[in-house]
Amino acid sequence: MKTWYNLAANDTLTVFDDIGAYGVSAKSFLDDLKSIKAEAVNVEINSPGGDVFAGLAIYNGLRASGKKINVKVMGIAASAASLVAMAGDEIEMPENAMMMIHNPWTFAVGDADELRATADVLDKIGTSLVTTYAKRTGKDEDEIKSMLDTETWLSAQEALDMGFATKVLPAVEARASFDLERLPERARVAYALAQEDAKDVDPEHPDADEDTRHGSVSNEVGVPAATHADQVVEVSAALGMEAYAAQWALDPKLADLAAVKARAAEAREIKSLCVLAKREAMADQLIRKGTPLAEARAAIFAAMEDEEAHVDTSPQASNTQSQGAQPAAVKTSDIWAARRKHLQGA
Repeated sequence: MKTWYNLAANDTLTVFDDIGAYGVSAKSFLDDLKSIKAEAVNVEINSPGGDVFAGLAIYNGLRASGKKINVKVMGIAASAASLVAMAGDEIEMPENAMMMIHNPWTFAVGDADELRATADVLDKIGTSLVTTYAKRTGKDEDEIKSMLDTETWLSAQEALDMGFATKVLPAVEARASFDLERLPERARVAYALAQEDAKDVDPEHPDADEDTRHGSVSNEVGVPAATHADQVVEVSAALGMEAYAAQWALDPKLADLAAVKARAAEAREIKSLCVLAKREAMADQLIRKGTPLAEARAAIFAAMEDEEAHVDTSPQASNTQSQGAQPAAVKTSDIWAARRKHLQGA
């Protein structure tokens, strides 16, 4: 069975996927931790995050183990994965690795009381996160709260400077790895041309005019297409969105890395919303169309509304004679329709 971590023979635990996914619990992780007899445990991380409670349980288990915990962020430690990283006595990051912290979020459906209760729970979880990050970094809790509010991305050097890491290592060379045959024909051609172009680049004059090179292929910001494609693959894979790497690599609107990261993060949230709303089939279509997050939410709610519209929630007819006009039953579909009309008119 696929798991989001593995216990290697050299007393190294690797977290290379969503935390808490595929039915593997924090308990399984901690059981394997207990099986390690060595006084030091290595934890390697390359994860976009996952279940915050699983992340907290793993953090607490590592801290309570009595062992020296050596953490190494191999690519990205985002969201709940950054919590796991905070358990390290030593936290190493190659200079091209990244860390991301943000407030907890969820998807809730219910009446006003239920939604308020969910918000209260999120606030309490957020307080727990602030405490954990502040204890590790020594920063003021208000500063940590501000970083969570704005979803802060940290380079390795920034993580070191702010206390989220203890050492920056030389960069691990990034290499793309994917099956070219799975890409559309035009993507395969573009990639092949870019590879040929890369062979012709003079390492001592990498910025030479493209007319001096045969078969040059570059994007609008002057980055070789192969390099940009590699970056897109790396970013999308880190967030579990590798299925869309080829499309994003060819999208002229995503010519810089920041735009690619924003699209990938938004796509991941759209996918999560569709899963939670039991509309998994909608995710791929919305993501491939590049649907903005706000529009995707509206589309998901509309689909839920359409389903509600087929459910008769009106009261059963009474055998007694009507004593005048009776109020009509309020339908959930009416509420969604009114809300959507209000949003469209805003």
